[in-house]
Amino acid sequence: MESSSSEVPPPRPEDGKCAIDDSADEDEESAQMMRIKSADQYRTKHDKKKGIRVQEILPFHFSPIFLPLTESHLESTLALENAAFTNPSHRCSRDKLAYRLAHCSDISFGLFCTVKPSEAKAFGLETVDAANLVETNREDGAVHALFAHAVSTLGKGPVVTDADMDYPKNWREHGAVKDTTVGHQEEGRTICLHSFAVSPKLQGTGVGKLAMRSYIQIMNESGVADRIAIICQDYLIPFYRKFGFQNLGESKATFGGGGWYDMVLDLGGPPHPERDHPQGHLRHWSMVGKRPSESKESEAA
Repeated sequence: MESSSSEVPPPRPEDGKCAIDDSADEDEESAQMMRIKSADQYRTKHDKKKGIRVQEILPFHFSPIFLPLTESHLESTLALENAAFTNPSHRCSRDKLAYRLAHCSDISFGLFCTVKPSEAKAFGLETVDAANLVETNREDGAVHALFAHAVSTLGKGPVVTDADMDYPKNWREHGAVKDTTVGHQEEGRTICLHSFAVSPKLQGTGVGKLAMRSYIQIMNESGVADRIAIICQDYLIPFYRKFGFQNLGESKATFGGGGWYDMVLDLGGPPHPERDHPQGHLRHWSMVGKRPSESKESEAA
């Protein structure tokens, strides 16, 4: 699936009206249903073109939402970590994961879907028991179930090192992480992507591609770093190459027994108004001094 920045947006409600007879006796509810159906058909067709097949196997509606991961998501991320990584030595420990979520929620994200617990359990989703409620007192008890996650820290080097993979064991103590040389480095400009995990139940459906492209786009537009670096096993090199990562060869990292390869993706950074959108920049300035109604019309053009 292409990144959302290059996707054609789904039909807006007003687009749907163009194909509907708007006679005086038209039932508005029926018209609304037709518009919703039209938008759903568009998304389904578009997703299939981009390799997103998850709805074909899910017994519930796929409505993904990409959210920052916080300490409140610890149990969900831990459940996904344990399910996705079959080699225990490659998993992130509970304490290390808690540390990363506590200090790096701005660069750690999860792809969630709103589901009813009973439906998710029947499907066998590994994270549903640890999922957070969408709303308290909601009748159907719907939760935000985690489908995929990207957990990262910032590093000062061009690739991921063992020091980046480590963390200060006393991180809960006041001031303990201020001058540490291991784990998250606040002044770093390299996003060290330590854990990119997809539910085994959803692997091969396009969810991983959707999550990775969304993550790359958000990190690039944030301007928080110059690159994303990851270490992976050789069989995953083709997967990351699809997103623009370059293989820099064997890694010096020994985490989990070694055998890793350094993969790096350089980020171009957020769009610059004058450089990337010169006309839009001039239009912004031309709005100065206009009446509010004229400004809104220009902005929406």
